[in-house]
Amino acid sequence: MVVQLKVVSPRGEEKVIDLCENEEQMKGITVLHLEKKITEELKLDGDIRLVFQSKPLAESDLLISYGIRHMSTINTLLMLPGGGC
Repeated sequence: MVVQLKVVSPRGEEKVIDLCENEEQMKGITVLHLEKKITEELKLDGDIRLVFQSKPLAESDLLISYGIRHMSTINTLLMLPGGGC
């Protein structure tokens, strides 16, 4: 069974993406890998952050450590430069 995730873009658009071929492969996928896949699939430019159930995801963590599984919803935030005086 192909593992899919529902991704909500920074513009609020929803898209289902194919992440991997099965649950066993899912056990080794990091947030960074997912971030790259989402950037490619949604054609996003710039720095993005991923959020699952209101929790920001750390790039080095495995997806399974957050309880992410088939058809979980991942929100994306576009990080904008700024902050100087």
